[in-house]
Amino acid sequence: MYRYNLMVLLSILISYSEPVHAENPVLLYYFERAPYAITDNNGGVSGLVATPAADAFKKAGIPFQWKKMPFKRQLETIKYNKKKGCGIGWFKTTEREEFARFSESIYQDKPAITISKKGHQTLTQYRDVISLFRDENIKLLVKDGFSYGRYIDEQIKKISPETVVVVNSSNIQMLQMILAGRADYFFVAEEEAQKIVLKAGYDLSQFQVTHYFDIPAGNYRYIGCARQVPQETIDLINNALK
Repeated sequence: MYRYNLMVLLSILISYSEPVHAENPVLLYYFERAPYAITDNNGGVSGLVATPAADAFKKAGIPFQWKKMPFKRQLETIKYNKKKGCGIGWFKTTEREEFARFSESIYQDKPAITISKKGHQTLTQYRDVISLFRDENIKLLVKDGFSYGRYIDEQIKKISPETVVVVNSSNIQMLQMILAGRADYFFVAEEEAQKIVLKAGYDLSQFQVTHYFDIPAGNYRYIGCARQVPQETIDLINNALK
């Protein structure tokens, strides 16, 4: 009896020695994409969406852990609620709202532009996306599962331009495809256009960018979380963002 009581007492003491508020950290998914999310020399992550996301979690007192993951895998992991995790810098779409919990916005892009090979005259003659998409002689390069903002996504669905779809390709690989003539152009936010060219080791003179008058103000970016992340956590993040 004495031995039994001692074991019970020890188990109670051990349980009370654990922090009352201890909880598993939320995984924050990201992939290298300057200037949005960049890993520094100390293993931290910063950038236009990484910094405000991390600041919000810290201010809300929510433990988190950075996890590098390709975007396609992020989408599947959150969609099927595999982990207690969130993606940063996501566009909020009707489809994604069916499986993810979204925070308030953490950043707003400048209007999207296209990158194409220098001297591609067909690309420079268009000043609106609708006319661009209706040209069947040029190919749009897109990443599978990516959203390019509501307006561009809607026009792609409506007009069905000639496209080349890639899965998990880096910006470097996409630039290589443009130079090789396997596709003619792809959309990026204006903030990252120069950075991805220079990071890929190319010269800016090898490419051209085009702006379009019908693309509205830049898209908002959000933190998108799996259902394992409770709404209470999202509320705390939103309060921190305010």
